[in-house]
Amino acid sequence: MSANLLAKIREFGRVISVILLMDMRTRFGSSYFGYLIAIAWPLSHLIIISGAYLLRTYVAPVGESPAVFVATGVVPYILCLYPARMLGMAIIQGRTLLNMPILKPGHLITARWILEVLNAFIVLGLYLLLMYSLDIDFLPADYIVAAQAVLAAVYLGIGLGVLNTVACAIFGMFFIVAFTLVAVVLYILSGVYEPSYAFSEEVREYYSYNPLFQIVEWLRSAYYTNYDPYMVNKAYVVEFASISLALGLLGERFLRGKFFS
Repeated sequence: MSANLLAKIREFGRVISVILLMDMRTRFGSSYFGYLIAIAWPLSHLIIISGAYLLRTYVAPVGESPAVFVATGVVPYILCLYPARMLGMAIIQGRTLLNMPILKPGHLITARWILEVLNAFIVLGLYLLLMYSLDIDFLPADYIVAAQAVLAAVYLGIGLGVLNTVACAIFGMFFIVAFTLVAVVLYILSGVYEPSYAFSEEVREYYSYNPLFQIVEWLRSAYYTNYDPYMVNKAYVVEFASISLALGLLGERFLRGKFFS
């Protein structure tokens, strides 16, 4: 590896580090304590949705714990669509930084997706710690399948987020609202509250086009033996995420001039 390439990698790392620290400090307020809101927001969402479900459901549709069942439906949403939505605002919130010649849109996008993925895993870790403190066993039967589902959710979030970043930078806050509404629809149609076998074949076929539904099925197959992991279209999830990421990167490359206006 040439010295010139090493110097460029070091410079890129320094730039990303500075943007990360600045984003953490300015996201909510003007101190690092404001960053805690970025953690508390999705965590409270997880807790509220899970709590509301448990108040009206005493018997799990699958397995023995309704808390585990609803968590396996909500966690993919937090790992995927939350980062995708926040990543979409990377250029809008950091546009003034692009006046500095050293900074490029790719720096803002890379720093934001790193931060959002870290946020998602911190939220997941705190949620698991909370369940453990309540004596709820959230350990999967198949750790490998569970890890695959979690990584697939993160990858899909990055792909959708990069594409969302380009669209939001061009169309503005209107697209942020539109993406939020789409995210709500994807969440509703992801089978969070009902097992997939409770749906008719026709409904399940429609749901199968939702990549978030596939990830929920993927994660639940790691917990419940009556969920067949081979029925999950894993290739569809990876292809959907890859195409979204590729379109986003192409948009960043060829529409970069519109990011500065």
